[in-house]
Amino acid sequence: MKLKYIVAVLLPVLAIVVYTVVLKVNVLEITRTMSPQLILAFLLSYLGQVAVIALRDRKLVGVSFSNAFKARLLGNAVSLLIPGWVGQELTRALIYNKQGVDLVRAFSLSILEGYFDVTTGTAMFLALLYFIPVKYIYIEIIYVLYAVGNLIGWLSGITYVFFTANKAVKIEQIIIKLAGFEKYHFILEIGKKAMKDRMDFTSSIYFYFLTALGYLVQSSPFYLIRPNVLEDLIINMTLFIAFLFPIPGAAGVSEIALSFYLPSHYVIDVAILGFVEFLMGFIFIGEVNLDELKNELDKIKKYGELYKGP
Repeated sequence: MKLKYIVAVLLPVLAIVVYTVVLKVNVLEITRTMSPQLILAFLLSYLGQVAVIALRDRKLVGVSFSNAFKARLLGNAVSLLIPGWVGQELTRALIYNKQGVDLVRAFSLSILEGYFDVTTGTAMFLALLYFIPVKYIYIEIIYVLYAVGNLIGWLSGITYVFFTANKAVKIEQIIIKLAGFEKYHFILEIGKKAMKDRMDFTSSIYFYFLTALGYLVQSSPFYLIRPNVLEDLIINMTLFIAFLFPIPGAAGVSEIALSFYLPSHYVIDVAILGFVEFLMGFIFIGEVNLDELKNELDKIKKYGELYKGP
């Protein structure tokens, strides 16, 4: 494994170490005394959330449940190494491609999955802030603004896709030509059509419902720490916002997010368990290697092309 990938995957560990040093807590003692019930609850809730989202992705992409489940687990794991769309969306697309889905289409639908993930998560986070006072407003405002920016950005982008799919947009053609990206245009057109075809009203409601349900399942183990469903959900959604930052494993920003609501020893517990959860996806790393990811990215950059599958 290349050094940069090793450094990336160790960033969350380094963040935990720095956090313990700053707050002068004994991470080894905290780890040793971690509740088995808490460990089991977090691991099962993570797998439960992935299973719920896989039900959504199965219908959205048109693959088997096992394929969607594997794609989600591995995509989350690879995000520890390569944050952003390269880490998650392209990984999932490559897994979908193995079940015969055209890679351009698979990648476009992976982005649409991201749309439902982000818009649902940010909307839930912002709505919950109305009911729960912000404790550290001068710090948490960064997370609020980042959530608003992501929500507006994704809504604007998908709205543009919906209304311009299958249409010749002059300004779009001019911008692409001026940027020298003419070879990218066929990807854009195929991608927009693939996304619009999956965005009918009934399906969208179903996708939003399963996404929200997934976040609710994911928040459930916090009940062992703070027995208040509403507060548990806001903790989970604040943590979700932290993972939107383009930092491998949300190193540092996740600890800060958890510190808004939890004592330091629970912050460490959750950070460690979250890291372990993501690592679980590497059991499927043999399905898609990092060189394959890099090769596909190089094709996009150099030729404006993606391998279109078998």
